[in-house]
Amino acid sequence: MYPCVECNRKKLLQNIETVTRMLHEDHKIMCAVIKGFCADDGVMEILEDSSCDWLASSRIEDLAKLKTKKTRLLIRLSQTCEIKEVVASSEASFESECNTIFLLQEEAKRQNITHGVILAIDMGDLREGIFYKYLNEVEEAAAMVIQSPNLELLGVGTNLGCFGGVITDAANMQGLIEVATHIEQKFSVTLPYISGMSTAAMEMIENKTMPPRVNHGRFGEAWLLGFDSVDNRRLAYLHDDVFLFKAQIIEIKDKPSQPVGTIGGNAFGQHVEFKNEGMMKRALLAFGTQDVAYEYLIPLDENIEIIGASSDHTIINLHGSENYQVGDVVTFKLKYHALLHLYTSRYVKKYVV
Repeated sequence: MYPCVECNRKKLLQNIETVTRMLHEDHKIMCAVIKGFCADDGVMEILEDSSCDWLASSRIEDLAKLKTKKTRLLIRLSQTCEIKEVVASSEASFESECNTIFLLQEEAKRQNITHGVILAIDMGDLREGIFYKYLNEVEEAAAMVIQSPNLELLGVGTNLGCFGGVITDAANMQGLIEVATHIEQKFSVTLPYISGMSTAAMEMIENKTMPPRVNHGRFGEAWLLGFDSVDNRRLAYLHDDVFLFKAQIIEIKDKPSQPVGTIGGNAFGQHVEFKNEGMMKRALLAFGTQDVAYEYLIPLDENIEIIGASSDHTIINLHGSENYQVGDVVTFKLKYHALLHLYTSRYVKKYVV
């Protein structure tokens, strides 16, 4: 059935093993981020048989459904409304708020387990974490974890690139190390993990310039799609077609390239201008923006051009091609944004092939 996403089992396993091997060669932990495919059962079976070390998601629902022997890490700061689930369904979580840390201790005590905490440090991307210059706040949060009998301070971590587009480099990695060293010296502890790596760090990993102390990373886009959006580059040693989106043509008609009549806003209130290209062979595909933003789809057929979409239809320009008929399937590679949306949509079928 269409529309659907197909995950290639062989290529996915090759990608995950390649990235894991690169990290293991430098004695670093590979934490596979599974939110991009909503922890789909079929994809998770492949990951469970792989050499990756940890599994991570920003959604506790993803981690709660896993049957795994691997360490589960919540990489979005815990909501206070989900503390019980966080403690029950993850071995560790990223945290920055003292009140949340207090609630985690109380719940871990109730469940009679030890929960790991990685302090989130903001190294300049300006999303989550204690800003790296505010060492008094770092000390306060670290002290609360260290003094909590049912919590373990596993280390510090940072996110780069996802919001502010900050590139991972030697300077911000050294800054993260200095924060970790400050905690260790202040409290006479050893932090086993400094989690500073992501797909945005692949260039440093390739060139083996990542400092040895940065020994933990959370990776998604690299092994899922073979791409690094922060540096806008294809990772040539990885497959970029692990996931393919397929949609069926429901209409092919020759029509003008510009709408006819008095023009207002479209269904989304947008005022769109269309270039006059004369008559056009147009095809309708049976998906729309309720399923995915078409801007993040890459047609395998380079002669196809996506013109636009409404909530349930996507319009493509066949550029006069006679190679297509109603019922044919058009295939797309995906950008990370598209992967997220397609696996979230219940109207899109998911297959492992």
